[in-house]
Amino acid sequence: MAELRIGNARVFQLPDSCVGDQEIKSDANIDADKMQHLYKPGTIFDLAIGATPVAREEVVFVASTAGTIRGFHAMLNDTGTSTDVDFDLKVNGSSVLSSVVNITNADSDRAVADGSINTPAVSVGDVVSISLAVTSSTGAQGPFAWAEIEETAA
Repeated sequence: MAELRIGNARVFQLPDSCVGDQEIKSDANIDADKMQHLYKPGTIFDLAIGATPVAREEVVFVASTAGTIRGFHAMLNDTGTSTDVDFDLKVNGSSVLSSVVNITNADSDRAVADGSINTPAVSVGDVVSISLAVTSSTGAQGPFAWAEIEETAA
Protein backbone atom coordinates (compact mmCIF):
# COMPACT_ATOMS: atom_id res chain seq x y z
CA MET A 1 0.00 0.00 0.00
CA ALA A 2 1.25 3.51 -0.83
CA GLU A 3 2.36 5.74 1.99
CA LEU A 4 0.31 8.90 2.51
CA ARG A 5 1.99 12.12 3.70
CA ILE A 6 0.11 15.18 4.88
CA GLY A 7 2.17 18.38 5.09
CA ASN A 8 -0.29 20.57 7.04
CA ALA A 9 -4.03 20.94 7.42
CA ARG A 10 -4.39 22.47 3.92
CA VAL A 11 -1.97 20.30 1.93
CA PHE A 12 -2.62 16.74 0.86
CA GLN A 13 0.23 15.15 -1.12
CA LEU A 14 0.34 11.69 -2.65
CA PRO A 15 3.64 10.01 -3.48
CA ASP A 16 4.80 10.45 -7.09
CA SER A 17 3.34 7.99 -9.60
CA CYS A 18 0.74 6.50 -7.23
CA VAL A 19 -2.20 7.76 -9.32
CA GLY A 20 -2.39 6.34 -12.84
CA ASP A 21 -4.82 5.63 -15.61
CA GLN A 22 -6.82 2.98 -13.73
CA GLU A 23 -7.41 5.32 -10.75
CA ILE A 24 -8.84 8.13 -12.90
CA LYS A 25 -12.50 7.85 -13.88
CA SER A 26 -13.28 8.10 -17.59
CA ASP A 27 -15.49 11.16 -16.97
CA ALA A 28 -12.98 12.96 -14.70
CA ASN A 29 -12.64 16.67 -15.39
CA ILE A 30 -8.86 16.96 -15.92
CA ASP A 31 -7.31 20.00 -17.62
CA ALA A 32 -5.76 19.23 -21.00
CA ASP A 33 -2.55 20.99 -19.95
CA LYS A 34 -1.89 18.14 -17.47
CA MET A 35 -1.76 15.46 -20.16
CA GLN A 36 0.57 14.15 -22.81
CA HIS A 37 -0.84 14.62 -26.30
CA LEU A 38 0.00 12.17 -29.08
CA TYR A 39 -0.47 13.52 -32.59
CA LYS A 40 -0.32 11.44 -35.75
CA PRO A 41 0.15 13.95 -38.56
CA GLY A 42 0.35 12.37 -41.99
CA THR A 43 0.11 13.05 -45.68
CA ILE A 44 -1.06 11.47 -48.92
CA PHE A 45 1.06 14.07 -50.77
CA ASP A 46 -2.09 15.56 -52.33
CA LEU A 47 -2.62 12.35 -54.32
CA ALA A 48 -5.58 10.00 -54.63
CA ILE A 49 -5.18 6.41 -53.47
CA GLY A 50 -4.86 5.30 -57.11
CA ALA A 51 -2.43 8.06 -58.12
CA THR A 52 1.18 7.47 -59.08
CA PRO A 53 3.72 8.85 -56.58
CA VAL A 54 5.54 12.04 -57.59
CA ALA A 55 8.21 13.94 -55.68
CA ARG A 56 6.70 16.29 -53.13
CA GLU A 57 7.17 17.62 -49.60
CA GLU A 58 4.34 18.53 -47.21
CA VAL A 59 4.32 20.42 -43.91
CA VAL A 60 2.34 18.22 -41.50
CA PHE A 61 2.89 19.73 -38.04
CA VAL A 62 4.13 22.78 -36.16
CA ALA A 63 5.15 22.16 -32.55
CA SER A 64 3.25 24.26 -30.02
CA THR A 65 5.34 22.98 -27.07
CA ALA A 66 8.47 20.90 -26.63
CA GLY A 67 7.94 17.29 -27.61
CA THR A 68 9.32 14.01 -28.84
CA ILE A 69 8.95 12.25 -32.18
CA ARG A 70 7.98 8.70 -31.24
CA GLY A 71 7.79 7.15 -34.71
CA PHE A 72 7.70 7.54 -38.48
CA HIS A 73 5.96 5.20 -40.90
CA ALA A 74 5.34 5.00 -44.65
CA MET A 75 3.63 2.76 -47.19
CA LEU A 76 2.39 2.45 -50.74
CA ASN A 77 -1.08 1.13 -51.45
CA ASP A 78 0.40 -0.67 -54.48
CA THR A 79 4.16 -1.06 -54.85
CA GLY A 80 3.95 -1.44 -58.64
CA THR A 81 6.31 -3.28 -60.95
CA SER A 82 9.37 -1.01 -61.03
CA THR A 83 9.32 1.20 -57.95
CA ASP A 84 11.96 2.95 -55.88
CA VAL A 85 10.74 5.74 -53.59
CA ASP A 86 12.16 7.34 -50.45
CA PHE A 87 10.22 8.90 -47.58
CA ASP A 88 11.93 11.32 -45.21
CA LEU A 89 10.84 13.07 -42.01
CA LYS A 90 12.28 16.55 -41.52
CA VAL A 91 12.27 19.16 -38.78
CA ASN A 92 12.95 22.70 -40.00
CA GLY A 93 14.16 21.28 -43.32
CA SER A 94 16.66 18.76 -41.93
CA SER A 95 16.14 15.01 -41.77
CA VAL A 96 15.66 13.52 -38.30
CA LEU A 97 15.93 9.92 -39.53
CA SER A 98 18.99 7.68 -39.41
CA SER A 99 18.26 7.03 -43.09
CA VAL A 100 15.30 7.54 -45.42
CA VAL A 101 12.55 4.93 -45.58
CA ASN A 102 12.94 3.19 -48.93
CA ILE A 103 10.09 1.26 -50.55
CA THR A 104 10.50 -0.73 -53.76
CA ASN A 105 8.34 -3.02 -55.86
CA ALA A 106 9.88 -5.94 -53.92
CA ASP A 107 7.93 -4.80 -50.84
CA SER A 108 4.37 -5.97 -50.27
CA ASP A 109 1.43 -3.72 -51.07
CA ARG A 110 0.26 -1.75 -48.00
CA ALA A 111 3.18 -3.02 -45.89
CA VAL A 112 4.12 -0.37 -43.36
CA ALA A 113 7.83 0.51 -43.33
CA ASP A 114 9.19 2.13 -40.16
CA GLY A 115 11.82 4.83 -39.99
CA SER A 116 14.51 5.03 -37.35
CA ILE A 117 14.42 8.36 -35.53
CA ASN A 118 17.89 9.82 -35.04
CA THR A 119 16.91 13.21 -33.55
CA PRO A 120 13.59 12.85 -31.69
CA ALA A 121 13.27 16.23 -29.92
CA VAL A 122 11.09 19.06 -31.21
CA SER A 123 10.91 22.57 -29.78
CA VAL A 124 8.23 25.26 -29.81
CA GLY A 125 7.74 26.47 -33.38
CA ASP A 126 9.58 23.61 -35.08
CA VAL A 127 8.09 22.79 -38.49
CA VAL A 128 7.76 19.07 -39.26
CA SER A 129 7.51 17.99 -42.89
CA ILE A 130 7.44 14.71 -44.79
CA SER A 131 9.08 14.37 -48.18
CA LEU A 132 8.71 11.83 -50.94
CA ALA A 133 11.53 11.36 -53.47
CA VAL A 134 10.86 9.21 -56.53
CA THR A 135 13.50 7.38 -58.55
CA SER A 136 10.91 5.22 -60.36
CA SER A 137 7.24 4.54 -59.76
CA THR A 138 5.94 2.31 -62.56
CA GLY A 139 2.61 0.93 -61.40
CA ALA A 140 3.01 2.30 -57.86
CA GLN A 141 0.00 3.94 -56.24
CA GLY A 142 -1.17 5.62 -53.07
CA PRO A 143 1.79 6.88 -51.04
CA PHE A 144 1.05 7.60 -47.38
CA ALA A 145 3.36 8.58 -44.52
CA TRP A 146 2.83 9.70 -40.93
CA ALA A 147 4.70 10.59 -37.78
CA GLU A 148 3.82 10.07 -34.13
CA ILE A 149 4.65 13.16 -32.06
CA GLU A 150 4.12 13.50 -28.31
CA GLU A 151 3.76 16.89 -26.67
CA THR A 152 3.26 17.94 -23.07
CA ALA A 153 0.60 20.61 -23.07
CA ALA A 154 1.77 22.33 -19.87
